Amino acid sequence: MMLTTDFTKRSHPVKTLVGIRTLIGSLALFISINGLADSPDTEPSETSGSSMQMSAEQQAAQQRVDAIFADETDVAELGSDRCLPARRIRDVDVLDRRTLVFDMGRKDNYLVRLKRQCFGLRRNTPISYEIHGGRLCRLDGIRALETWGFNRFVQGPRCTIPSFIKVSEAELELVEARIDAARAFRTTQRDADKAARRAAKAAREQADAQRSSEASIGG
Repeated sequence: MMLTTDFTKRSHPVKTLVGIRTLIGSLALFISINGLADSPDTEPSETSGSSMQMSAEQQAAQQRVDAIFADETDVAELGSDRCLPARRIRDVDVLDRRTLVFDMGRKDNYLVRLKRQCFGLRRNTPISYEIHGGRLCRLDGIRALETWGFNRFVQGPRCTIPSFIKVSEAELELVEARIDAARAFRTTQRDADKAARRAAKAAREQADAQRSSEASIGG
């Protein structure tokens, strides 16, 4: 069974939600710290211990995201799942040509990191994926859909799903930030290359004009 899903109008509620929760958490932590500071019975080690725990959690999330993006990592070690129940899939967010997020609802998000770039797969493109027995499993296929005319879609090449890696909201935020940073770097690099080519072309044209002028004077 092939399911076609259009995600062109998808927003990014997870990222917004994480940002709001981070703000609320920071405010709560600020109030808590002030309250602890005003209380004579509070030991300083309690506050420092909490800060150290948060730092350790953030570090663990970063290390796990680093492992996800390392091509040589064994996904089994990351606690990947083999299948997802199709009826629970609420949305799919295409982050780039190799990375997708399956939103299962109830804050359950599963990351798919393809082995290589999938042609036609990019942010805000509709996709289709295979379902067998009511489940979407590893080694099933996913395809980008190109829009040709009104409500006409042409399938791109089949790309194999290697696994589904469950990620927390904090980890998902780190994944999105990394992909956004990589996209910004590529854009900057592309602009720099274009500028270099334009400068080289202008230098060649100036050199040609100078040689023509010298030849005219010499003639």
